[in-house]
Amino acid sequence: MNIQYVYHFKRKNMWGDKLIPLNSLKSMNPSLYEEHVKKYKGREKLLLKEISLLNCLWNDVIHLSPINPQIILNFFKDHDLVSENRLNASIEVYKIPVKKLKEERTICFQSFNFSPKNFDPSKNKFWKFEHQNYQELNDVSDEQKKVWKSDHQNGRELLWYSHTMHILTKDSIEISDCEIFSIS
Repeated sequence: MNIQYVYHFKRKNMWGDKLIPLNSLKSMNPSLYEEHVKKYKGREKLLLKEISLLNCLWNDVIHLSPINPQIILNFFKDHDLVSENRLNASIEVYKIPVKKLKEERTICFQSFNFSPKNFDPSKNKFWKFEHQNYQELNDVSDEQKKVWKSDHQNGRELLWYSHTMHILTKDSIEISDCEIFSIS
């Protein structure tokens, strides 16, 4: 049987042996929370976004990707979308077996709001996560690639996983036994 994985960036100031949702981190380690919440600067409204299928907020879940980030980095490099300081940087990534995810506490999410000026909530899709139907993705859509190129050309921040499928889990994840690899 082929083992399936999800991916999560390892933070430089990683604390403990578990990935913890941001809102849980707030009470456990407030200074680390303050460091991590900075990634939402300019996008603070996401902190209040509700995920109805899990009955929680956007930061009550851990955001995982079904796409190995090396695939995205390769695309960025092939199209000169990587800044000079990121070009030679090495980024560590957790490779997490999907069997660690509890189906009843995990969902899939994808936004099809490709225009930053015309956001339409109905283009956000949430659906139930199922181990048996999960398949890692080996590429991103052509539409997404156009968005990254457009964002870069228009001076907008290039977000690694914007508009790609996300796996959202409402649990902490034990990562002490997960493989860590570097992308560069």
